[in-house]
Amino acid sequence: MMSSPLPEAWQCAGVPSLPAIGPDVVDEFARTIYGRTPEGGQLTDLVLRSRDNGVLSGAADRLRHRAVIACPLGNLELDTVTHLPAGASAEHPVPVVVALNFKSNEEPSAKVLKAGYAVLTVDYQQIEPDDPAPAAPGVRALFPTESWGAVAAWAWGLSRLLDIAGSIDGVDPEGAIVLGHSRLGKAALWAGAQDERFAVTVTNGSGCCGASLFRHPGGEDIAAITTKFPHWFVPSFSTYAGNESSLPVDQHQLLASIAPRRVYVASAEDDAWADPVGEYLAVVAARPAFGPNGIGYHVRPGTHDLLEEDWLHALDFAKR
Repeated sequence: MMSSPLPEAWQCAGVPSLPAIGPDVVDEFARTIYGRTPEGGQLTDLVLRSRDNGVLSGAADRLRHRAVIACPLGNLELDTVTHLPAGASAEHPVPVVVALNFKSNEEPSAKVLKAGYAVLTVDYQQIEPDDPAPAAPGVRALFPTESWGAVAAWAWGLSRLLDIAGSIDGVDPEGAIVLGHSRLGKAALWAGAQDERFAVTVTNGSGCCGASLFRHPGGEDIAAITTKFPHWFVPSFSTYAGNESSLPVDQHQLLASIAPRRVYVASAEDDAWADPVGEYLAVVAARPAFGPNGIGYHVRPGTHDLLEEDWLHALDFAKR
């Protein structure tokens, strides 16, 4: 499924030689790149702190909750925000999009909410600080294992948001969508690959270690990403810097591992660092794993951002 035409220059791009998709591919991604997201973390308390009725011109109510997640070595507290579209209630629950947010993009647009979805979100750094040497530890310090990076920690947090969704009146966790942009698009993909409760995984501008192929030259590479963000991955991942062809995996396999559940990839033409051509070619390479309408894609004009039109294309795909 393609929701917009390809730029003319992309139409002759060829898929590079890629590793075959094997049965243990998710384990290989855990070992090589992200680290295994550990099991554990139980929602023990959910308190409604505030409710604002009719925000966004009457399109939605906004609920703020305090959630307590019990982990093996202590509790994690999250301050979540849920946007409920008009008409959502315990008697008439609506499907949910779970998404981590950067502090500046908490609010979905009125058009997103009028599409009939609740949006449940939290600041991603409440789960794990985005810092190789944080002043205060995050959720990884609450587990006895250290073999997972920050991307895996954020993926763990997305699954906990889905747990929280099941306790909120007006929200139906069945058929949930997980969505992320940029580094949080990487986390959304890893959450979708591991948690089968997510019916649709949406990744926007996720680039290197997200939807883009390592073996397509362009944009950010392993050397750049592991130098600037070493805490995102397992330490051994940096040994592949400058030697992408020796990786036992590539990102089309991660997309394919989510099948038969559904995947949607979004790119922007001028988002060169995310290598939008590599994202498109990963979709092409993964497509045989999916049934009709199992994987979707769009590219829009513009740069690195999550726009209203990206949301609406993805939700239109989910409804189909």
